[in-house]
Amino acid sequence: MLQSSDYDPLTAAMRPPPGETQEQREEREAAEAEALEVSNRIDAEIKASKQAMKRQKKPIRVLVLGQSMSGKTTTIKNFQMIYAQKSWAEERSSWHIVICFNLVRNVNTIADTLNEETTDSILTGRRSSLTEWHRSVLFRLSPLRRIENDLKAFLGAGSSESVEIHHPNRPNTSDGLRDSPSAQQISPPEDAKRPQEFCIWSSSGWKSILNQVKTRSAQGKESQVPRMVRAVLNSCKDDIHLLWNDPVVQSLLRAKHGRLEETPGFFLNDVDRILSTDYTPGDEDIVRARLRTTGVQEYRFTLDKGTGTSRDWVMYDVATAWIPYFPDITALIFLAPVSSFNERLMENPRINRLEDTFVLWKTVCSSKILANVQLILFMNKTDILRRKLEHGYQVKDHIPEFGGNKNEFSSVLEWFRRVFRKLFTDNNSSLNRKFIAHFTNVIDTKATQHTLQAGKFSTSRSESMALRYGCFKVQAAILRNDIEEAGLM
Repeated sequence: MLQSSDYDPLTAAMRPPPGETQEQREEREAAEAEALEVSNRIDAEIKASKQAMKRQKKPIRVLVLGQSMSGKTTTIKNFQMIYAQKSWAEERSSWHIVICFNLVRNVNTIADTLNEETTDSILTGRRSSLTEWHRSVLFRLSPLRRIENDLKAFLGAGSSESVEIHHPNRPNTSDGLRDSPSAQQISPPEDAKRPQEFCIWSSSGWKSILNQVKTRSAQGKESQVPRMVRAVLNSCKDDIHLLWNDPVVQSLLRAKHGRLEETPGFFLNDVDRILSTDYTPGDEDIVRARLRTTGVQEYRFTLDKGTGTSRDWVMYDVATAWIPYFPDITALIFLAPVSSFNERLMENPRINRLEDTFVLWKTVCSSKILANVQLILFMNKTDILRRKLEHGYQVKDHIPEFGGNKNEFSSVLEWFRRVFRKLFTDNNSSLNRKFIAHFTNVIDTKATQHTLQAGKFSTSRSESMALRYGCFKVQAAILRNDIEEAGLM
């Protein structure tokens, strides 16, 4: 009997079976050779996969931060429009129902304003500027209430959130730029309740809603809701025109909402085009469309144009409180709506929106968690700022620190730039991080089309600052260019 130290179980297992014939031996050796070939092939595939994973770069992860209606969603949309055109094209038709929803909301906002005017005139005993004609038009438009509710149910289970709309007559109660309390520190007064905006809980933003609409259409199970919406809107089209273009209505809207046409999701000037039988949402329509979502939003894009790489991008639309949960990010885009100098936070009317933006920017710059993250500041909505200044709004009336500076567009922009730069310099948590900032417009998607086609942007970095007056399309290219120049791609 063999000693245990001399026994090799592998040799014993590979030993030919007793009494094996020549034919059996050939079959056995052929099977073993085939098994060895399969094993070698699997090993080669595993090795190649490991090498590919080593070569593959991590996705670019970008946080997009800012107040509500600062332009975060529009920035993400434009990035997809420019660099992920395949998915953008696939989603295009699904935006139609969202745009119809925005249009219905526009009409019902007008109806709410006129109804409030009627109620207020009755309670105060004053004579209303509205006539029987206005009430008749409102009655004919009343089916749009049901249409709005049907669209809410069709688009997804929603909750309500406050709409941030400028109230030009609200007095300024500013306490200063640097020490302005955050919206969470002061409870809004009882009379600060405002209309509610429908929003949808989603972890993937508008994409999950669009996928739901697209899936129904692809399966031939489109709900009757979209067809009914288009039919009712067409029947109301003439009254919508009459109401929107009425001088009395325009005066009441300006007094209550400021310029309604400057708010996201406004389509009252495009009724005929949107309701035409051959209408397909254009790029500008999709950029302007508003579908509010709540929760942490994650948008994944496989870039397919102008990048020279298949590297993926992941963009997160988050609130400030969520920043600690995203340690592995490449860059942070901060949207600062500079046109909001004369507006108030809807959740707390005591706080100036732009001053609150200064506080948020200071918090971001001083965050130790973000010390290794490149910050990119978009001082946004400069076109709306220009119009406000042209209409006579004085920055010093709303932000006392502006003092005796000239109330001219270029001077105001320069002053805002200095404030943001000083907050960055005084609170920068990383000595190696540069100040990167840009001035941008809202949704003029045609203004720089030819520039975008070039795909490259030269920038002067003498002060690590480029003053660019461009549209949101430019924002997408600026963002990618900044991250490339910072060596983060």
